[in-house]
Amino acid sequence: MVTAVAETGEDHGGGAAELCCMTRSIWRLTSKQQGRKALIILSDGVDHGSKETLTTAIETAQRADTVVYSILFKDAEENGNRGFGVGQRGGGRRGGRYPQQQRPDGKKILQQISKATGGRLYEVSKKETVEKIYSEIEEELRNQYSLAYTPEKNEGPGYHQIALTTKQKDLLVQARDGYYATQARAQ
Repeated sequence: MVTAVAETGEDHGGGAAELCCMTRSIWRLTSKQQGRKALIILSDGVDHGSKETLTTAIETAQRADTVVYSILFKDAEENGNRGFGVGQRGGGRRGGRYPQQQRPDGKKILQQISKATGGRLYEVSKKETVEKIYSEIEEELRNQYSLAYTPEKNEGPGYHQIALTTKQKDLLVQARDGYYATQARAQ
């Protein structure tokens, strides 16, 4: 994500406009590529001032046929106190407490993006290091199968949901939940 922030200039006071970065990165990195495409996002998942919506970012990835893998990386500051809440002195209400700032759940946002595009969410921890997660993603990309699907002729343009299952219950199926159909061609 740092590369995307640097390329797009979308830094809004201490945090990235992540949805803008993701959308622009997909178009810059994948628009000229054929075949499988994947984008890895290393982030806390919290967006700061994007002009893009979560829906638009997901749609952009789906239309570009890009799988998004998210790596949730929380900094020490996020896990601690950000200056809103208990123990702050001065101003505010009696007792020195300020109202808690509502913060979006970055993990849920990253999970939603990854699931909708056929990717997966990983969380950095002492046991799951960034290096280990990158290795797992690399291994997963090497061991994927590609399936083709030909829809009905009367299917219109737009988003269409699909479900992929297997008869073997011990296998893990990881796939996007739909696709965008383009305008029907004249035949």
